[in-house]
Amino acid sequence: MRIKFFLATLFLLTMGTHAVAGSWEHAFFTGTQYPLRVVYLQGELPGPTIMVQGGIQGDETSGFVTAQLLTQAKVLRGNVIVLPRANVPSINLCKRQINVDMNRRFDQNYNRFYEDRVARVIRFLLAQSDAFIHLHEGSGFYNPTYVDNLRNPKRYGQSIIVDTLVYDKIDLEQTVNSVLTELNGKIGFSDYQFKLFNTRTFDKGTDYPEMRKSLTCYALAEHGIPAMAVEVSKSIRQIDWKVRQQLSATVMLLHRLGVEVTPPDFSDEDVLAYALKGVKVSVNGRLLESSSVINMVPGSTLTVKSISSGLREFSPELALFASDRPGVNLINAQRMALEPFSELELRSDGKQVATAQVRWTGKLPSSAGDDKPAFVCWLNGNPVFVRDGEVLHTVLGDQLILEGVWGSDLKEIVNLKGFVAIPWANNGQDMGWEIILDPDNFMGKYAMATDRPDATRFKVVRETPGVPSASFYVDIVPRKVLALRLADKRGQNLLIPWTSGGSYRLPAGEYVLEAAWSNGPGNKLMATAGDMPLSEGESFTVKIGNPLPLTVRQATTFDGLGTMTFTAGSFAELPSAIN
Repeated sequence: MRIKFFLATLFLLTMGTHAVAGSWEHAFFTGTQYPLRVVYLQGELPGPTIMVQGGIQGDETSGFVTAQLLTQAKVLRGNVIVLPRANVPSINLCKRQINVDMNRRFDQNYNRFYEDRVARVIRFLLAQSDAFIHLHEGSGFYNPTYVDNLRNPKRYGQSIIVDTLVYDKIDLEQTVNSVLTELNGKIGFSDYQFKLFNTRTFDKGTDYPEMRKSLTCYALAEHGIPAMAVEVSKSIRQIDWKVRQQLSATVMLLHRLGVEVTPPDFSDEDVLAYALKGVKVSVNGRLLESSSVINMVPGSTLTVKSISSGLREFSPELALFASDRPGVNLINAQRMALEPFSELELRSDGKQVATAQVRWTGKLPSSAGDDKPAFVCWLNGNPVFVRDGEVLHTVLGDQLILEGVWGSDLKEIVNLKGFVAIPWANNGQDMGWEIILDPDNFMGKYAMATDRPDATRFKVVRETPGVPSASFYVDIVPRKVLALRLADKRGQNLLIPWTSGGSYRLPAGEYVLEAAWSNGPGNKLMATAGDMPLSEGESFTVKIGNPLPLTVRQATTFDGLGTMTFTAGSFAELPSAIN
């Protein structure tokens, strides 16, 4: 097994958010409706780096609760990368999937849905890892022969799954059987004991060909690292028991793979009640409770604040849904109330915390001026009004939300041609959904020519029955990185012109990334330095003899926009200082 040490990387990150000593958190896709939080645990002693992931399917509660608890572990040897909740939208709705099954998106580099953007980050994290453990919750109880409807080869619960027993020189069978001997020795009820489940993914005659698209198969085949899935059973009702067993199995696997951790202490009562305990959200200054009534004026903007997200060791994902837009999380998305809705629902990790009634007073003002309808949008979090026939100028990776039509008292339908909000029920209604502007994600037949050779145009159409049609255009131009602003240890600012594929010499030392500039908003960019994410305000180190690749990426999609290599030398020419 190849070994990758955090301490042997080409740089040292100084993170602003620390969960516990020896750990830090990074959020991908900031500024979008669904930030993706990853926790890095660094051990006291060097060792391999293992990635552990839960929540790729939102109806598998034990997996993401176990992964979240693991973020509180103390690592004695080695390092752990934990992605507790890989599929936040599906967790919010307690559904296996939203657009597509994320665990079937690893046989190729897809680029269509939210799930594909997350898969891009997962691939990046796996490239840093020496092994992978996937936490799931499956149906029934796996058994190699048919016993009954709940116990047969097509059930997944209470198993540790491998794609093959031996891959190259990786003996997965020996590793898993060693864990099963220890794990099952502590489980008295034989029906609840775990079994080795070999899906024989690479065999031509496998009964599980869909596993060739799975994440464990990708980790094993593409990165050549041990990969296995720990599945507890949905048929076991005691979530506290399942979490303890899944965490025990994970700790045992980590030990066999060379990483030593001390798991956190927690009570069964907290596992049972964590999603509802201490969760508080206010709407327009009023605490949202089941007995509350929220007063709204048509045309006003909802002000949503998360006051408390519950128990720190569980860190549940909160979501606030309006009754007319289920699935659109108002905690991380703006909403101007152009159309009335009757109810607000607060959820924590998919479980209902409270519902509140909405009382409406007043009337939405009519559209001023001529008779041309005014479309209301949110562009990168800012309200924008676009008239019929006008053009909205945007940059690749921008976030767009279609809010509605100002002054209308109808149930509007607004459709961005080429974008599909709900693949299984494409009704043409795109209002309220987060749209990341990327022509590759849209149906190409709807792309239109423009006067600008570098722009791609799509049409937004009002398709409300009984009213004249109206439309506007969205022009999307490529995002171009222009420059980086760094600060050295003396606080002196350095302006680095961006040259993708080029290199730049700096005096050896530590630098802070203060800003990345492009032809669009700065908060739509992020960077990776070597194999670690790098946000504005964080630092990296350039060392003599260790060239450091720094890649600037779209913050909303994780797509790369180019890479520069920084090298250190005692005779490097100092860049010009800026004020």
